[in-house]
Amino acid sequence: MSENLYWKLTTSPTTEVQVAEDVVALRAPLVRVARNEDGVWSFFGPGETDGPTRATTLGGVVDAWPHVAGLSDLRTGTTAVWHWGQHGWAVGGGCTCGQCGEPQAADIDRQVWPDDVPPNRPVLVEKSVLSGQTPLTDLRGESGNTIVLGPGEQQRQADEMVAIAIVDVVRRWPHTLHALRALQEGRGMEWNAEALNWQEYELVPA
Repeated sequence: MSENLYWKLTTSPTTEVQVAEDVVALRAPLVRVARNEDGVWSFFGPGETDGPTRATTLGGVVDAWPHVAGLSDLRTGTTAVWHWGQHGWAVGGGCTCGQCGEPQAADIDRQVWPDDVPPNRPVLVEKSVLSGQTPLTDLRGESGNTIVLGPGEQQRQADEMVAIAIVDVVRRWPHTLHALRALQEGRGMEWNAEALNWQEYELVPA
């Protein structure tokens, strides 16, 4: 786990948590987070919550899935789901009027996918970022490509990168949807772990 200077959660980053195997294997997006009455964190995709899980640390989860850092207010005994349309977390159990529908964990669908972005358009992703070994920190529009990178200024070698569909990038990192859509050639987007948002910058020609 990389050192996180802007830790937002009240639980220690070294705390053991459970992550669904489908999420770890990138077969499903991380869209549901639960804390039981003992405060134990568990992370799931849009499917059932009784499948196999893998133990890791909360800090490792935040490194691999930065949108989890936005759950600083998640109390014990509650569940949060990622709301694709509102581009943020919806916490269940907070309704007092009896009229609100419980938010549902779901995969991204056509209703929220931008019409001007072909979902199968290839994006170049640094392999160590895709595997979770290093956190995602930068999106770049460079040489006609969209590039997803971890920390470091140096150019990556071809064998350090892999091409995947942009819709799968968004499934892996739900918080990238708007930034990828706004990214322009010759510009970059850097994830600000303190403010939990993307900040645009201009790429410097090599």
